[in-house]
Amino acid sequence: MTGFAVPAAWTERNIVREDGFVQLTDRLGKDPAFQARLAGIAVSNLEARLDLPAPAEKLGASLLKDAAQHMSSWPEYPQAWNETVRRSHRLNFAETAVPSADDSARSAHPASGDAATETSLVLDLGPFVRLLGDKLRAATGAQLAVPDTAVVGIGGPSQRQVVDRLAAYTPLWWPAGLGAVMTLALAVLAARRRSVVLVCTGLGLAVLAGVWQASAVLFSGLASAGLGESAMGALFARELIAASVAGFAPWVAATALTGGALFFAGVLGLILRRRRNAAVRAAG
Repeated sequence: MTGFAVPAAWTERNIVREDGFVQLTDRLGKDPAFQARLAGIAVSNLEARLDLPAPAEKLGASLLKDAAQHMSSWPEYPQAWNETVRRSHRLNFAETAVPSADDSARSAHPASGDAATETSLVLDLGPFVRLLGDKLRAATGAQLAVPDTAVVGIGGPSQRQVVDRLAAYTPLWWPAGLGAVMTLALAVLAARRRSVVLVCTGLGLAVLAGVWQASAVLFSGLASAGLGESAMGALFARELIAASVAGFAPWVAATALTGGALFFAGVLGLILRRRRNAAVRAAG
């Protein structure tokens, strides 16, 4: 039960919950390769819909070229990335996502790309496209019709099914966690040698921590496969998995330390028990 409860609790908190996912993916928005690809896709998306008047064409082209190279240095970039992550999370997790504390601060834009987003994983780059549109309006004075959404696929139906299963099953971590705690408590209360129970529990937790760590290393090695066939999906997968492994590491360490503490408490109890028995035999 512990083997399921701890990873599920971490996943529910950091992947399924919107606020946790935003915090987890913060490092993705700072990755230079990912920034460059985001900027390039946002610029291409706007260029395909752009119809500037002749006097503003040259200025607009220059701004878009600069955006493709330096948009990540703009002061508005972090907020655009944050909104992109929130929008994308809501699209990918649909109605299963847990509401965040920032609901009141979100813009009230409906999700789009309904048919595609129901069967695949996507990023909604609409905030970046809107940011580019605002810059163009300010620079050229032209009235531009900028799309509110710009959905980019990062994974197919099989990856979407994995996300749906995570959203469905990870909230069950708390019954498993409660069951693990109650089982340990009953075992300690019913055991003739409680110290042995503590020793075995400590060893079990240490083994679990080792299995989780090995699984994390193995999972990291599979990251190059990506979430889909696109380069964007592969890059997103690699960075997300790296962030997840780094984020789960403290939980692994805490489990190992808890196991070590229980093990040494059990060993200490066995030592004290033997000394008591020796003293009783000597007195008899």
